[in-house]
Amino acid sequence: MADADLLRRDGTRICVGNRILGDGSFGTVKYIGQVPPTKGIWLGVDWDEPDRGKHNGTHEGKRYFETRNPKSGSFLRPKKAEFGVSCFEALRDRYGLIEGEDAGVVTDELFILGTNKKATVVEMVGAKQVNQRQSKLETLKDIGLRECLVYGNGPGCQLKEYTPNITELNLSKNLISSWEDVARVVEQLPLLHSLNVSDNCLAIPDNLDALRPSFAKVQFLFLNRMQYSWGQILRCSTMFPCLEQLHVCFNKLTSLSIPSQSELPHLTLLNLDCNDLQSWEEILKVGTLPNLKTLMASENNIGSIHFPDDQLSEKTKYFTKVCVLSIMRNKIGDWSSINELGKLSTLLDLKLQSNPIWQVMDDNSVRQLIIAKIKTLLSCNNSKLAAEERKGAEIDYLKKFGLDWKKSGGNQDPGKNKPSQEFVTQHPRYQDFIDKWGAPEDSELEVKSNALKDNLLNVLLACPQKPEKGQIKKRLPKTMAVQKVKTLVQRLFQVETGDIILTYKSQEVEDAEFPIDNDLRALSFYSLENGDTILVKWK
Repeated sequence: MADADLLRRDGTRICVGNRILGDGSFGTVKYIGQVPPTKGIWLGVDWDEPDRGKHNGTHEGKRYFETRNPKSGSFLRPKKAEFGVSCFEALRDRYGLIEGEDAGVVTDELFILGTNKKATVVEMVGAKQVNQRQSKLETLKDIGLRECLVYGNGPGCQLKEYTPNITELNLSKNLISSWEDVARVVEQLPLLHSLNVSDNCLAIPDNLDALRPSFAKVQFLFLNRMQYSWGQILRCSTMFPCLEQLHVCFNKLTSLSIPSQSELPHLTLLNLDCNDLQSWEEILKVGTLPNLKTLMASENNIGSIHFPDDQLSEKTKYFTKVCVLSIMRNKIGDWSSINELGKLSTLLDLKLQSNPIWQVMDDNSVRQLIIAKIKTLLSCNNSKLAAEERKGAEIDYLKKFGLDWKKSGGNQDPGKNKPSQEFVTQHPRYQDFIDKWGAPEDSELEVKSNALKDNLLNVLLACPQKPEKGQIKKRLPKTMAVQKVKTLVQRLFQVETGDIILTYKSQEVEDAEFPIDNDLRALSFYSLENGDTILVKWK
């Protein structure tokens, strides 16, 4: 059998460098030919899994091919390998018209196991109608071909002829072996703006400029789990002249470099989630991207945040347009990092949950301190904040650190107000709060007892819509969040809806109800006193 006889079913030839799937594992063909003393054609395969093979491409002292790992190579008969299908063939198989009422869905496999392990059959409704809509290939816009064994474009221009309106294409985890193969697919899709080639092993060509016309309109690019270095990612980005969003998660990145002026000039979103970046210094290397608005660096190993600007009160020269910052599940545990984030002049949305800083006190207290420290925030951890919450956070901050301010040289008399530099460094916005809300009075700076008995409220709980329940006496912690109070009364009064409204009546003010309207606030935020009544209602 000659090399030329190794053909796919569409007539395209199998070559060295092609990707295959064998026994559930992905690999790259590195050799096609005979391996004496056996007869017939063998494929020399370098498997993606380091220990999937048996050797390094050497057999009986002869080197047939190179491998990336000492035991990732093996020989395989062609009949045991899957070489893939063209993009159009995969698209037609997934979205084409399928005869029958269930449109190819195996209804015998649709069931739910109950607690007694008895199977309950699930009825399939609408499969035929969905398939009929999808089978109109010319109307398809968002195409998902993940794990469909796509090797490339194939012969002809069927994509351009039958699917000209595709705008989003997912080719992740397939058998595509080079960017040239990706370009041959994309150049047939004139409206494509989003391309996902994650989980592929794509060789980077020497002449990147030659492929730029093919990717001229692509704005969103996904390169997750590509095992690319940051330098390789930047090289690939030059093929996309209009790139606005770049996702490079799970690439084991440990370092970055400063992009040149020709690299990522239009980028508005960069997703670095789930890499191994351990220093904020690496993140700063992308801080001069001129149009970056969203930065995602969650699930790395960043321990602290610092901008190398001279004055704490100055706005930083880095990330001058970033509005959204996501740094969840890192190792940030110091308040100086939050002070530093206050230097970002355009930061509106911060996602910081699951960092050690959330372990030092209850969630609501941490949230209030973050809101106070970062002036521009409109949302924290996916929860929007209202003007009233900001006001409360800033006034609470004044009171919380009032004694420290006074001990450091702070004074209610502006002429004598000279807090230490150490205090200003730790609380850079404190003077702003004084200018806005006034200096804290001495009566507000009294040290409050931490004893549990001194931090409990004796209240009555009443539900006008369930008068038969009467009034329930409860002792509630002043630090208890309103949301937890709602959960409690929902159980006590057996309220089925979650849309609960809380108000309270004060013993000192007759015929008046006051709202308890912020789920994230603690009861201590409101002017509740012992003996007051909390009213439970719902719409």
